[in-house]
Amino acid sequence: MKKLLETMSKLKDSRNGEVVTFDFDNTLVKSFLNKTIQGEEHYEFGGVNPEIAKRIKKFKDSGTTVLIVTARDQGLDVEESSVDSILRRLGIDVDGIFYTNGKTKAQKLYELGSKLHYDDDPKEHEAIEALKKVIPEFEIVVKYPDELLEDIEEIAKGIIVTADDEIIIVQRSDSYEWDAIGGHLMQGEESAYAFWRETKEELGIDVTEVRYLDTIETTWKGVTKDSHYFLGRTNWSSDELETQVTLQWELADYFCGTFEEVREKAANNMTQNLKNALRITENQIDLFELNEDYQKRKRDSKKHKIMKKRILGLGGSKTTGAKGLKRVKNFKRSKSAPPGAPGGGWPGAPGGPAAPALEESDDSQPQKKIKISIISDLDEKKKRKKNKKKKKTNKGNAYWPYWATVNDSGSGSRGDSGDSGGDGGGGGE
Repeated sequence: MKKLLETMSKLKDSRNGEVVTFDFDNTLVKSFLNKTIQGEEHYEFGGVNPEIAKRIKKFKDSGTTVLIVTARDQGLDVEESSVDSILRRLGIDVDGIFYTNGKTKAQKLYELGSKLHYDDDPKEHEAIEALKKVIPEFEIVVKYPDELLEDIEEIAKGIIVTADDEIIIVQRSDSYEWDAIGGHLMQGEESAYAFWRETKEELGIDVTEVRYLDTIETTWKGVTKDSHYFLGRTNWSSDELETQVTLQWELADYFCGTFEEVREKAANNMTQNLKNALRITENQIDLFELNEDYQKRKRDSKKHKIMKKRILGLGGSKTTGAKGLKRVKNFKRSKSAPPGAPGGGWPGAPGGPAAPALEESDDSQPQKKIKISIISDLDEKKKRKKNKKKKKTNKGNAYWPYWATVNDSGSGSRGDSGDSGGDGGGGGE
């Protein structure tokens, strides 16, 4: 506390370009929320940004005040994975650590007199620009940390399984070959994190249950590199992907289907990386029970759709015959509990910051009643379109949209930086 008070006292007269601030999560130390096959959630270590670490040391050595400003909730920060604990383990010294407890950092950066800030979250950049319009004297430069990094000659590729047990592949925009999702690792990154990041960048969706499969040495365009292969899950079903996927410029299209459908789709036009990923996944197919039982479930599901259509009726009438009811368009079988699968994880993965596992549910407690509404795809799209309009803001006006006044606090969220390098090519052996 004494050190913190001394730091704050020093900062009162330091609005002269001598204060530099850094975000922590995914700016200095990288991690992502992963889930085990049993459903336990934990933050998995993803590496350290070596260029940010160098800059912190360089600024400190020059006499500049260096501060960490994090959106973490200080009340939830446990000793093992706290910012201070991780900094000590990394041997990185700073002058102070400030928490915004989930709120955007702009006002805190203004109060601290920061002139230069590094942050991976685009929303933080937007919040800072908005506050600068309100307070012209708030002069600060904000940079993305990953722009300092270069790709290395290793790639992370893999197969993603949807909530209804179909698999996703992507089509390259340069060669129009079908490929596995993923790309190059960046300096300091762990391969599991790179696969998670590339999925977010290429498809715009989060992947969880990221599981290491194998590493193969591949050669493409005369360059030999290690190719790390992974399997992951998305919480979206194959039908929901259409409204959730946002393709990166490097991709022309994506396809979702069973193993047989994927093979048929990409039969004469797939990269070696996709061939490797499919072969390795099928060799370890028990990970997500994508086996003969899975194929039988798919066949049963189709039969279920036919029977459901017969029961509910699909005649020529455009109405349901009753006011207030909507026509049923989803004839899939309702989701059941996820199938069990063996444990596992990433062999040899380095230890890192971890959050406590979520508490197990108490089966003895009474179950909550769930109200279910049957809504058509068209209604859903209209609803999403309406919500998007509500979220738009007047970009040309000089106002502060992140909280009521510049002296109050507001909410913010974590995010990812933009594109980062190539996708690792087709890959060969």
